Amino acid sequence: MIKSSLNSQTSKPAQKQPIIRLNSIGTRLFVYVLGSAAIGLAVLSYLFYQNLVKRAEAEIQSTLSTQIKTVEAQLTPVEQQVRSLSGTINLLQKQGVQTTSAYEQLAFSELRQGSKLLTGIGFGQASKALVTEREWFFPYYFFDKKVAGQPGQRLPPPNDDIVYVELFADENYPKQTHYTIPAKSSKAFWLEPYGSFGDLISTYATPVFDRQKKLIAVINADIDLSEVTEQIAEAKVLQDEGYFAIISAQGRVVAYPPAPLPPPENNKPGVSVDTVPELKTVWSLLQKKLANKPSEIFTLEGKYWAYQKVPSTEWVMLAAVPQATILTPVILTSVSAILGLAILLGIVILLFVRNLNSRLQPILDECNQLAATDAQTQAELQKQDEIGQLSTSFFNLLTQLEANQEQIRQEANMRLQLQEEQRQTVEAESQVLQDDIGQLLDVVSAVEDGNLTVQAPVTDRVTGLVADTFNRLTEELAKVLGQVVGASRQVFQSASNLEEIATAVATNVDRQGQEVTQVLTLSEQVEHSAQNVTQQLQRSIQALLDLSATVLDGQTAMTELTQGTETLRQGSDRIVQQMKTLGEFVGLAEQFVQDQSQIASQTQVLALNASLVAARAAEQQNPRQFAVAAKEFEAIADQVSKLAQLTNDGLSLLEQRTTQIQNVVSMVDAEVQNLGGLVGGFTQGVEQSTQVFNNVRSVTTDAVRSGEAVAQSNQDIISSVQSTATAMRGIADIAQRTAKLTQDARSQSEVMGKLSTQLLERVEFFRLPAEVLERQEPVNLAQAQESTIDVAIAK
Repeated sequence: MIKSSLNSQTSKPAQKQPIIRLNSIGTRLFVYVLGSAAIGLAVLSYLFYQNLVKRAEAEIQSTLSTQIKTVEAQLTPVEQQVRSLSGTINLLQKQGVQTTSAYEQLAFSELRQGSKLLTGIGFGQASKALVTEREWFFPYYFFDKKVAGQPGQRLPPPNDDIVYVELFADENYPKQTHYTIPAKSSKAFWLEPYGSFGDLISTYATPVFDRQKKLIAVINADIDLSEVTEQIAEAKVLQDEGYFAIISAQGRVVAYPPAPLPPPENNKPGVSVDTVPELKTVWSLLQKKLANKPSEIFTLEGKYWAYQKVPSTEWVMLAAVPQATILTPVILTSVSAILGLAILLGIVILLFVRNLNSRLQPILDECNQLAATDAQTQAELQKQDEIGQLSTSFFNLLTQLEANQEQIRQEANMRLQLQEEQRQTVEAESQVLQDDIGQLLDVVSAVEDGNLTVQAPVTDRVTGLVADTFNRLTEELAKVLGQVVGASRQVFQSASNLEEIATAVATNVDRQGQEVTQVLTLSEQVEHSAQNVTQQLQRSIQALLDLSATVLDGQTAMTELTQGTETLRQGSDRIVQQMKTLGEFVGLAEQFVQDQSQIASQTQVLALNASLVAARAAEQQNPRQFAVAAKEFEAIADQVSKLAQLTNDGLSLLEQRTTQIQNVVSMVDAEVQNLGGLVGGFTQGVEQSTQVFNNVRSVTTDAVRSGEAVAQSNQDIISSVQSTATAMRGIADIAQRTAKLTQDARSQSEVMGKLSTQLLERVEFFRLPAEVLERQEPVNLAQAQESTIDVAIAK
């Protein structure tokens, strides 16, 4: 019914309405929007103006920073050259160079090879710091200015463009500021600009110290500031307007492009800022600002002023720009932009209002046709705006909508039935989901009890994806626990093998102690034998002394010749007997050397066994304590090896002494044979008795000396045997410590076995799949260790 009514009414011709009316909502919208936009545009214009001004100020400061970097780039090479010269002076002073020619040549080469800004360079020594023969010395070279009155001596060609000055003789530099100020301040800095024969000069002065922080010299490097300020004089700040100026820390004008500065007098400070009216006002204000802000931009007397310090010199660089240069284009740009935006906004709003009215008019016409039936209602609608007309028409349409309420109720009932059906469907799906979740909870409960063999049912629903993920998780967990079981069994088996190894090491240590005890017993026997030999040698020496006395008596009394001969024969027999005894001792000493060699070999074998045990223990993946024990075994093996080497050295020395004893025995035997020949000759005649007695005396003296040498050799043998006994006692102590360490390793292996047993008991709480347990085969570590030991012994 409504559709038919609307179709019938829309077929009526619409009344023509004016596009713009005074009481139209479009007209009111145009006025309100354009008024508020005008206020916003005014604010935007002010903000745009401020933004342009700030951008211009930022550009001024950026240009100023660029110029400062340019100045820094010109000054930096000079500073670097001075630092390099300082290091060279320090090196020459450390090397003890004392000649003036060397330092003069250094200053000359620095000027010739230096920066293009450099006009002169030199350095003055502290009192007798560089050249001790002279108390003060300052070689200084500068390029010839070719003006009258300049000091110094021009160098010969091809260096006739350079002048040399010795500043102590020329100006007594220890009293000048270019020396005293850097010497007292102990730091490098740029001096205030000053005049030098028509040029404005600045000096970079730096002190030079030795390793004891003692002043040895002061370097002065001069530059012509006109070379630095030449580029600044031609530069413009902004839009080909403005200029840059430089003022020193004490208010001396370094550069001022608007007006030429008068050349400063020779050795006088540069032009003061007070002589330039424009800079005088700015400088008085800068002195207050520099204390708080190192850089800023401000306006003064119709100009923008930006300032910033030159870092290396503490000078201040200024950038001046007339305000008109910035404000005129900024104002024109802002006004033009705002007017353009206002016109564009007015046109857009006008077009929007016309479009709005044209689109609202058909709706209003249809509403009038639906709601109004008489001329009075039409007249009332014409007095209202579009919203009022829509409101009146809407309330009129409400009466027509009441007829459609029954149809709306029927549609609502149908929707309720549909919602009930949807609810039942949702409940059925919820019951299925609860069943799936119950099954998952049962599986989770079984896993919680340690059963990893269960599997959750997999379906095509959402819970099926969760069940599949949970099954994969339990499979991975079963694999991990299977690996833990296998590793625990391997650790248990390794602990058992370690205990067996410790038992074997303890047995070897006991054997080592027994062998060391045997060595000590043999050493004591050798010591007793050596003492007996010494006593016998003393008796032999005494017998030889008696023989010597007898020979002297025979020389004085020939009648007692027969009795002396008999005594000599008896002494010879005793010597022969003692020489036999000495030969037997030499045999015993040789046997002792062989025994000691066998002991050294056994010690080496023992060291090798200890090294093998340490290597086998280090190869096992055991706790940290067993690794420490392995390191101690290795240290013990090293000590035993060193003791064996010492034993071999002692045996070599004993063998040398035995060889010496054999030589002495041979000599004594030969002398005894000669003595027997002399005794037989006594029977041939008394006339030969004197000569025979002299030979006997000589032989007796040699025998006494030989006996003393044999006694000394026996004493050395006793010392060597005592040293060997001491070394054997050290080996016994080491064997005891090795046994103690073996016992500790054995207790550690027992603890490892208990821990692995506890771990297996905890892991057996889980029931693992049979295929996982079959893959975890224990490794026989004992066989692996035995194979490793066999390989090491074979090598």
